[in-house]
This record gives sequence, structure tokens and C-alpha cells, in this order.
Amino acid sequence: MYDFIVVGAGSAGSLVAGRLAENGANVLVLEAGGRDTSILIHMPAGFQKLLVHGRFLFPYETVPQSQLDGRARSMLVGKGLGGSSSLNAMCWVVGQRRDYDTWQTAAGSAAKWSFDDLLPHFRKIEANQLLDNEFHGSSGPVRVSFPPKINPLNAAVIRAFQEAGLPFNADYNGAQQRGVNLVQSNFSDARRYSSAVAFLHPVEKRSNIVIDTRALVHRLLFEGDRAIGVEYSQEGRLRQARANEVIVSAGALNSPRILMLSGIGPEEELSKLGIRVRCNSTDVGSHLQDHAQVPILARCRHKWGYYRDSHGLRMLINGLRYLLFRDGPASGSGIESSSYFNPDDSDGLPTIQSFHNPALLSASLGKAEAAPGMTFVNVVLQPQSRGQLRLRDANPRSTPIINPNWLSESEDVRKMLGGLRYIRTVLESPSLKDVFFPELAPGTAVESDQQLTDYIKSAATTMWHPVGTCRMGSDEGSVVDADLRVRGARSLRVIDASIMPNIVSANTNAATMALASKGVELILVH
Repeated sequence: MYDFIVVGAGSAGSLVAGRLAENGANVLVLEAGGRDTSILIHMPAGFQKLLVHGRFLFPYETVPQSQLDGRARSMLVGKGLGGSSSLNAMCWVVGQRRDYDTWQTAAGSAAKWSFDDLLPHFRKIEANQLLDNEFHGSSGPVRVSFPPKINPLNAAVIRAFQEAGLPFNADYNGAQQRGVNLVQSNFSDARRYSSAVAFLHPVEKRSNIVIDTRALVHRLLFEGDRAIGVEYSQEGRLRQARANEVIVSAGALNSPRILMLSGIGPEEELSKLGIRVRCNSTDVGSHLQDHAQVPILARCRHKWGYYRDSHGLRMLINGLRYLLFRDGPASGSGIESSSYFNPDDSDGLPTIQSFHNPALLSASLGKAEAAPGMTFVNVVLQPQSRGQLRLRDANPRSTPIINPNWLSESEDVRKMLGGLRYIRTVLESPSLKDVFFPELAPGTAVESDQQLTDYIKSAATTMWHPVGTCRMGSDEGSVVDADLRVRGARSLRVIDASIMPNIVSANTNAATMALASKGVELILVH
């Protein structure tokens, strides 16, 4: 009998389990994937290989996106200790104050989910190697650093944004986000600091925590309306474990799936699948939000960037250099600069995020072409589009039906179009006009709003930031309350990105860890 069972050892689950164990609780962690032993996980540049390696990913796919070009897209999420924090691009981004203040509004006036309430959690998590002020921590378990060096291509791009009128911002996680910047990343000393590295590994040898990998949760166990444990399969055997409280931290695509398999979800949907309904929670799986990315690609006239470092003999040499000396291109992520801007209001809060990758990348960002170039990866920070996730059947091994519904709202398309036009302005700046050949994609022939819109709809895909499918709120329709307790059930919480009432204006990893830290605080207080 455990005090807590934590389902999922990703960005949130690793932190939750580690913190609870530190505080003396008896914890069982169930993770569907394996251990994080691959060198590619811990090597900062390894993420580009991980994103195309099925062993570390749930092989999910969306339904055909009729509002785009009718094609389905891959929607992969991390599997294994650390979850997506073990294979993402390590960009450490907090977002905007208004993001979290809207969480506060959703949670209710008596709750404490505002930016000011969450800032201490961001600081407690972080060990920033260069910044130590009211916005940053210096002694947390997640080390955050700036790029070890700047490629000449990124240096030219930073100058070009300034020439286009966007100021340099030394700290986009500080007082304001707007500007062109050097990326802050959760790696240091040539090592990724995933949630598992930061929170789970330091406690894994303690007697009060058990970490079971390759453990696929089938359903939650109940006595009446109280969660008492979990049924899962491992090594071909069906097992059960019991606890005083169950915490579901399986991520925005798997937490609602587990709730629905356990009878918590839309009554009509579950009844059709023959699942006994324990709680008619209509919003489980709804309100799916994600950042859709749309790239601009330009081939470089100079032999700049990292195009040679991920191919052939050079790739082998770089790998060996990393293994022997923890040095060279593999010791960094390659993502060295980004920008936050508002095409509609140059001084307003940013509506677009752009990462400047010094390589010609595929849609998955996992494969670089063997030619010099730059990929500007652009997202609308606060999309209005909403999707949903539903069960395919009652089989816990089946993939869910996922409809992210990206760019279904015309305002999202309009903002993306403005973002692409702004990047094109930057490409015409003095520092870049002789650096690139004519634009590769969407291409110089794509000029009108309709042509650009058609390109957006053909190129858009996930930025791997799904949230919102078990949203927190004060209303009865919300899935969890301000204490992250599942409505209609006892001794059951959800703590992960699925509880976000709205997506943050940022990569979601840092925010997920912060809300997990807040979730542990709520558990310990009660």
C-alpha cells in the first residue's frame, strides 16, 4: 500500500514523484516507456535524432485536418523517464504574466494561480547560470544556460531583427518578453537537465520510492467514488497497485485517455464504447490547445550553420568528440536565437514566437538537409483554435482519436500570416540581404494573402505543446478544481499540462514543471 501512485514520469510526474518522496511519502511511479539511459537523451544535440526514433515516442496521429489541407499529421509525445522533457529542444521559456493571470481567473478568486503565485515555483526549479534576479532562481535542480557559442548565421539574424526595429532582449523570461534574444535552455555542461534528471534520479535509490518502467496503465481502480489504485500491464502480466491517492501525470494526450478508460468523461461517448460511467465529466478530452508551427526556409550563400555537423563522417566525429570531451556541436542544441514580436503593434505584447534554426529542417525538425540555410519556425502564441481527444475503443493499447483543429479560427491564420510577412521583412534587412539565396519556402512566387494562407494550411503541424484536455476551473464543467482534484471523484488528482485553462505564450515545459511544483505544494498543505 502506497501513499501515492503517480501515473507518468514526464515533465510533471517526475517532479511530483520526486518532491513527494523527498517529503517522506511512500510513492509508486508507473511509466509506460523505458529508462532514460540513451546517450542521445543526455546529449543536447541528440534531440534531433530522438524526434524520429519511435522507441522514445507514443506513435500518435491526428485525424485528417479538414480546416488545413485535409492531411493527418503525426502528433508525437515523449515516452520514458522524463517524458517530453527528455527529448524536446530544451528551450526554457516562461511566457507572459497575462497567461498565468488568466489561470487565476479560471481557478477562482480564492485560488492562487496567478503569475505572482507561480513565480516562486519557477525560481525554486531553476538554476540559471548567468541571471540571478527576481525572475530567476540560482540554486534549483534544473540548470538553465545560454548557448555556449553563437553561429555566424545566428549572429547575422540577430542583427537583422534589430535593423527591422525589434530590440535585443537579454532576458525574455524577465520583465518583458518582446525582442530578439539568445535562447535560454535547460542544459549545462553539455548535459540535458530533464525533469527525470532533476527530480527523479536524485531520489531513486531511496527506500520510499519505486519506479516501474514499461508499465502501461489500463484503468484506475475505485471503491465507490474514491480512487484506490491502478491496474496496469508490465512484462506481459496484468498487475494492480493500491494507494491512498492517485495522481495522473500522463500528459495532455494520455491523462484524459486514462480518465475516460476509467469511466470519467463524456457519458454518451463512454457508454457507446461499453465503458461503465463513474462520472459524467463532459470536458475530459475537450479544449485541446496546441501551438501550430509554420516555417520559412532560406538557403545560405555561405558555409554557415550546422548543416555539415549532422551528416556522414562529420556527424561521427562530433559524436566521438562529445563522448570523449563533452565538447563540439553536439554539446549544444543548435537553437541559439529566437524572437518574440507583434506584427500588428510593434510595441505590444508579442503574438508570434520564432525560433531561428541554422539548418534547413524537415517538418519534424528531426532531419537537416546537407546544405547551408536557416529555418524560421513560427507559432501564434495565443491560438484561439480548440480541438479534442476521444477514445477509439475501450482497449488501453489503442491510440486515441486526436483532433487538434489547428488554425481553425480565422484570427489564428491572420496572425500567422502577419508573422510570416514580418520574417520576410527581416530577410530583407542589410545584415541578411546578401546572406541568403531567394526564399526556399514558401518561395518568392507566393506573395498574395491567399497564396500565403494556402501555404500556411499545407505546412502547419504541431509544435508538440498540447495542453488543456483536463482543464482546471471553478465552474462545474471543469475537469479539476483549483486544488487539481478531479471533480466527481475522491483521492484523485491530475497534475500535468492537461490542466492548463489556456496555453502559455511559450514552450510548455517550464510552465508544466511550475504547475507540478504548485500541485505538490497543494498536496502537502492538505
